[in-house]
Amino acid sequence: MKTTLAILLAVAFHAASAMGNDPKTLALSSWTVTELGGTALDTDKPPTLEFDAEGQIAGDSSCNRYGGPCLVEGNTISVSRLRLTRRMCDEETMARERKFMTLLQAAQTWEITDTGTLVLHGSEGDIMATRQAAEGAQETD
Repeated sequence: MKTTLAILLAVAFHAASAMGNDPKTLALSSWTVTELGGTALDTDKPPTLEFDAEGQIAGDSSCNRYGGPCLVEGNTISVSRLRLTRRMCDEETMARERKFMTLLQAAQTWEITDTGTLVLHGSEGDIMATRQAAEGAQETD
């Protein structure tokens, strides 16, 4: 009986974990970047990630807006051919934007951790982000 219960719990845990990285999880979600390549961001204008249901990604790259195709299959992700507005900002913001765009376009896999953090893993480093509250949602005490 204990063995059967342990097996059922293990299967349920594995199924719940796998559902957390279902590509549908990213569709219609918005995220605020908290870390780029192992460096925590300390800014009032962090990059954002917005995934739609048609395979597109868009957001704010700190200074400019970006958008383009995003292919998500299983736990793999591919972002390419991004369009970017061409505003100029201060050098610190532009450096953060360049790093974000480099990491985003190098992303190869993704996961949502147990704490709900989105992590995009890539050859140039990782991007970590937290989910944005849905529009109209109100925090409760």
